[in-house]
Parts: sequence; structure tokens; C-alpha cells
Amino acid sequence: MGRIVGLDLGGHSVKAVLLETSLRGYSTRAFAAAGRAEGDRAASLRAAVGGVLSQSSMRADQVVVALPGPSLATHVFTLPFTDPKRIEAALPFEVEAQLPFDLQEVVFDYQPLSQREKKSDLMVGVVRREELSALLSLLQELKIDPRVITHPGLAYQNLLAVMESFGNAEPVAVLDIGHERTTVAIGRLGAGVELARTFSGGGRDLSRALAAEFQLPLPEADGWKEANGAVGPDAVGADAERAAGALVRGLHVLLRELRPTLKSYSARSRSQVSKVLLCGGTARLPGIEQQLERDLQVPVERLKLPAEEGSGIKPEEEPLAAQAFALALRGQASGAKAPRFNFRRGDFAFKGDYDYLKDKVGLLASFGAVLLILLVASGVVRNSVLARRERQVDALLCEVTQRVLGQCEKNYDRALNMLKGKESPAAVLPKLSAVGLLSELTARLPTDAPVTIDQVVIDLERVTVRFETDSPKQIDKITTALKTYKCFKEVQEGKVEKTRDGQKVTFRLDIQVECPDAPPQG
Repeated sequence: MGRIVGLDLGGHSVKAVLLETSLRGYSTRAFAAAGRAEGDRAASLRAAVGGVLSQSSMRADQVVVALPGPSLATHVFTLPFTDPKRIEAALPFEVEAQLPFDLQEVVFDYQPLSQREKKSDLMVGVVRREELSALLSLLQELKIDPRVITHPGLAYQNLLAVMESFGNAEPVAVLDIGHERTTVAIGRLGAGVELARTFSGGGRDLSRALAAEFQLPLPEADGWKEANGAVGPDAVGADAERAAGALVRGLHVLLRELRPTLKSYSARSRSQVSKVLLCGGTARLPGIEQQLERDLQVPVERLKLPAEEGSGIKPEEEPLAAQAFALALRGQASGAKAPRFNFRRGDFAFKGDYDYLKDKVGLLASFGAVLLILLVASGVVRNSVLARRERQVDALLCEVTQRVLGQCEKNYDRALNMLKGKESPAAVLPKLSAVGLLSELTARLPTDAPVTIDQVVIDLERVTVRFETDSPKQIDKITTALKTYKCFKEVQEGKVEKTRDGQKVTFRLDIQVECPDAPPQG
């Protein structure tokens, strides 16, 4: 089970949705939002993100964000082929032709929108490298390393895919009106996004229109809009109607970009948008759905997230949470349902991501090839050395067997058996010698017993020894010591006599020789 946080880095507030995924699907566990203060933008974003994710309920395994702000440039290209490799090769030249600066200064990625008649319609997002680097640095200060940084419009790909169409195959437009920018994503319910775009304009333009109308400071106008703003029939009273007029004028900034976007989609797809689904912070303005419906001549309603039992998002929060919810869905999507668009590529790749590993495949393959060559060369050299040593051993074995057996034998086991066998010349060689038996006998005499060997007779089966010692007490000690040799099978004492002067005694020992591992003689 995984925990995914979709993080909406809005210009007015930061929103986060936590999804808990399992093999059966997902469940929405929590939603949180934190407003951004006036002043330094980076500081306010850092404080809002930290406030949202510091909540214990927002502990996550991965984080997905969309590029914040209005700086993202979006282009649609049509290429005369569908092969992904050819697209990857040709696209940089198409993008560079649209840029007023060098291609190395930007990061871009693309998402196929449609492929037909051997043509590919591609949506390309472009951002300055310095802006992406600054965002990652800010998030890393908060110990956040997002797996995906995507296009805010394409974030709705998976949201549209999970929404039920109820048999309606007509395209719909998700209109996310934020504080500083507006995002449009057009597609079909149960399918996905066919066109996405983001542009400047949104709730701040409405606040500016109010501030200009009533000569108010912008923060004060912004607060009044959130508390009392309304358009259309919801605006009651002279001041409210005056404010509503200002708010409608503020909407014209958005409409100047939105109308051409809808017309461009209709011309490209030959389909009319059947409905506009409204979300974002400005979607909470009373009467805005009716006003936009009159201006666009298209049905407009607030976006409702997929019905889910026990959801952590309240119905009145759904328009505000839509972007964060869509980003969380992007984190759990895989396979064909997952958009490929992700700014975390190349130098900015997520270090645990497959894309990062894929970029390193060439280097890893080179290392593997070099290692394989070294292993093969090492094996060849080792086999060559071993073969040479084997030939030397065979030659030496042949020489020995030729000299001893009269014939050359290179098989070690056969040569050893022949050297040990009865029919071989080595079989007549005795296993023991008189010198060896005498050495064993003298070595085992006790050092603390005064004994002198008077006479010894040795053959390979029997040893007869006559000793001279101080007293009969030393005889047992000498006998016991000689019995420790394994080839002295039996030691028998002979007659004991005193010497002529009577000071010492003489005695004889008969020793039977037979080694346990020696073959019988004869």
C-alpha cells in the first residue's frame, strides 16, 4: 500500500490531497490547504508548503506537483510521423525554432495528443532551467523530492479518465481559474486530455478590477472579494452590483485567452466542447458559472470529483482540491493510462525513477561490455596457463613411469595404480627396511632408562635385540615404549641374566614386525 500526495502550488494558497493506494484502487484520506502571505514569493511558498505537509496526516511515500506560476510555455506541434524515435529526434529542432533563446537554457517534454493518418499531434511544455532548478531547490529545503513535475493541464488526464461519461462522448473542458493563472484541459470523460494550456490571468485580475473600481488597496480588495464578492443574480444591492460589474470586467482578461483556445480545439478536432467544468479558487465566486455560461455560450458547472465513500474531501472543497486530487491520481497511474509528461528528466531526473535509469542504460551497457571482455580475456589467459601446466605435468609423469614401469603413462590415477600393483616393478620393493626398523627401535627407548644394546638381529619380519641395563625394573619400561610403534605387532621378553660382575642384568626381546597398512610379504 502506497501513500501519494498531490501538491498544488497555487499563487494564493497551497493545497494537498493524500491518496492511499492498494491493489484494488485508491481512497482519498485527507485534504489540506494553507494560504500564502504577501511579500517574498519564495518565502511565502516555502511557508505554505511546510505548513500543509507538516500535518501528520500528510505523511507520504511520493509527492507529485505541477509547475507553478504562469511561466510555463505550451506549444502544439504536428509532425508527419508517429514513430517515437523520430519524434524524439525531430522535436528539439521544432522547439528551438519557437524560442527566443538557446535550447540549452530550457527543459521541455511532450505528450502525444492524437495520432492519425501517420501524423502526431504533440503538446509540448517548455520552462527555463533556472526556474525549474529554483523550484527543486526550494522543495529540497523542505525535504521534498517530487517524483513527477508535470504540466498543470495534463494533470487532469487521469481525473478525466476516472470520471464517468454516462454515455456522453462529447468533449468537455476543465477550467481551473487560479489566482495568477488559468489552466484549460479539454478531453473526453472516461478517456483523457486532448488539449491543455495554461496562461496568465485569474482571481488576481478580478481583485485588481475591484481595487480600481473602489480605490482600495489590492489586499483589501482581495479579502472583500472572497468574503462578499458575487456576480449576476447573486449580487444584491447597489454596491454589490457595482462590484459585480468590476468583477465581470476582470473576467474579460481570462475570456480573451479562453475563447480562442476553445475555437482552436474545435477547428483541430472538428468537435465542439459540450460543457465546461469549473474548478480552482475563483470557482467559489457566487454566480460565476452563470456569467461564464453567458459569455462562452457553453453550459458551465462546478467540477465534482468522483464519488467515493469516506472521502477526505468535503463537497464544498472539491473545486479547490481538484488540481491536487488530479496530481495525486497522476502519481498512482501506470501503463498506458499514465501521461509521459514529466519535467524530471535528464539532469533533473528523479534519482529513484526508471527514467533516470533509462538515461544511464548506455553507460551501464558500456561498463558491462568492458567487464565481459575482461572476463573473457581472463578466462582465455587462465585456460592457456592451465593447459601449459597440464602439459608439463603430463611430460613429467610420462618420464617417471617410463623409468620405473618401462612404459609412458600420462593418466595419473592409472600410473598410481600401476606403481602400487603386484605385477608392477614397484611391487617387489619392500615397504620397510632394516635401517628404518633400527631407527624406530632406538628412537623409542626411554631416555631416563640406562640401557645398552648389546646385540641386534633385524630382518623384515622379526627383530631380536639383547639389552643390558641396571635393573630388572627397567625391562617393563623398555618393553612398553617399544610397543608404541605400530609395526611392532608383538614384543616378547626372553631370559633375564645377571652380568659376571653382578652389577647389571641382560635380557632379550623378540619383536614381530607387521605394519597394518603394509601388504603381506612373500
